[in-house]
Parts: sequence; C-alpha cells; structure tokens
Amino acid sequence: QTSCTKIFFKILTTMAAASNRQQLVLTTLAFVALPLLYHQWYTKKSNKSSKSSSSTDNNDESLASMARRRSSIKPPFPATIRKMLSACRLAYLSTVDMEVSSSHLSLMRFTYLHDIEDGEVVIMSTNMKTKKFSMLQKQRGVALLVHDFQQDGSDGVYSITLNGKCRIVENKQKAEAYRAAHLKHNPDYPQFIVGEDIAILCVDVTSARICNIDDQVTKWEVGQCIAP
Repeated sequence: QTSCTKIFFKILTTMAAASNRQQLVLTTLAFVALPLLYHQWYTKKSNKSSKSSSSTDNNDESLASMARRRSSIKPPFPATIRKMLSACRLAYLSTVDMEVSSSHLSLMRFTYLHDIEDGEVVIMSTNMKTKKFSMLQKQRGVALLVHDFQQDGSDGVYSITLNGKCRIVENKQKAEAYRAAHLKHNPDYPQFIVGEDIAILCVDVTSARICNIDDQVTKWEVGQCIAP
C-alpha cells in the first residue's frame, strides 16, 4: 500500500510540471495503473493471511465435521485440544464423598502433560489436610471440567469434560518432576504447589467429551472409540 501511494504522488508531481496534453495522457495512465497496483497488493496480503491461519482452521474444521456426524476422536487428543489444555490453568475437579453419597467440587490449578511413561495426564496438587485429599484416598474416580472461555483475553471455543482415575503420586522422583512442571506452568501459585504437606495428584484420563461454541460434541476414549 505504501508503494502504491508513492507511485500515485509521483504521477501527480509529474502531471503538475507537464503540458495539458501530457496531463491528459498521465491522468489516463493513473486511472488504469492505480487499480491494478492496489489489486496486486491486496491479493498478496490476502494470500499471506490465509496461509498463516490455515493450520488452525484445518484442525477446527475437522473437529466440527466430526461433531456434526456425532463421531468419535481416536487417541491421542487432536493438536487443537492439546494446545488448549496446555494453555489453560484452571479446572473444576469433581470428587465423590462415599460416606454421604455426595459429590465435592473444587477449583484447581492444573498442568496438562504428555509424559513418556504415563501418556496424556493432568497434574494437580493439594494440601493433605483437605477434604478432597481424604476422599481421593478412598475413591479415585474423578471428573474435570476445563474451558477456554474468557481466559487470557480469548473469546473461547471449547469446553472439555475429562473423566479418569486420580492417583496420589507416591514415587518421590516422579512427584518432584511433576511438581516442577506444575510450578513452571503456574509460577504465581507456589503456596498451592510447594511444601512437605502438599501432595501431587495425577489424573490418568480415560475418556472425554469435547463441546465447541456451537454446542457440537465429540467424544474421546482410551483404547477404543465410543459408539455414536
């Protein structure tokens, strides 16, 4: 666009110093050349923009297409979902209180990892004196709700319900490795992550339901696809 402007002003300057006959010729050239130059510039800009967004659009379109067919996603998670889980930090953790046959909901800081040994896991931490820690010692089944709506300035696209088994990581070496990764992802909250009385939790995800902004749902399950 800048180059087009320079050419236009150069033509005007030349026209001012030319004779009437020359002005007529230059005016005609200006009306022909400027639209062509603008069209060329706009075409290049559009092509560059479409290339930069093509990879993201392809992932989103494939998920939307699968949702419309009510089909399932085979493991591992699609790149779009892994990117979202890696960017998000807050989740709602649902645990079960076996003694009173009721559920318990907690707002948790989490870190999504693709571990070589454990696969796709969600790491959290909790004080050992909490109610959820007591319940997790008796009942491992949990559900996690994660979404990217209105977080970090994003309008959001997905909400994901993850189901799995939550285990208390007792291997010290593994626990400290997970703790370090969790703290790196949540550097402003060491009070919830670091300490002798803080346990590291690892959720082995077994299934998931992924819902987009258009209320289209796709399903994911370890080992097999869920029937529509």
